[in-house]
Amino acid sequence: MPDDLHPRLRAILAELRRVPEIVSVAIARRDGLLIAHALPKSMNPKKIAAMAASIVGTSEMATVEIGHGSFLQSIVDSSNGKMLATGAGQEAILVTMVRSEANMGLVLLSVDRAAREIAQVIDEAEPESREVEA
Repeated sequence: MPDDLHPRLRAILAELRRVPEIVSVAIARRDGLLIAHALPKSMNPKKIAAMAASIVGTSEMATVEIGHGSFLQSIVDSSNGKMLATGAGQEAILVTMVRSEANMGLVLLSVDRAAREIAQVIDEAEPESREVEA
């Protein structure tokens, strides 16, 4: 992934962090490698990326098995908050940590918009990446 993408992706994450209920965010590849993050020091970004990829992979298999179409998002709900793992195109996952008392309607709208923006940024870069490597 070209280095010039990181500022664009970080800007998307910064915009998403403006939603008061969102605590932290990260972008990972679907294979679990970290792309970008705005996570607190108490969280290991590489572990978060790997776990989110695992959750998404399992969720994708489940949606295929039960015949409910394509995967969109997994939500891990806990006593202290939620973790959303949202597909962001074919290459990426948006990981969002949310407060337990969050207005999920607002959060889901914001996360959906950010995931589409991430997918677009990465998709636009893919042809350029292939040209550089060739």
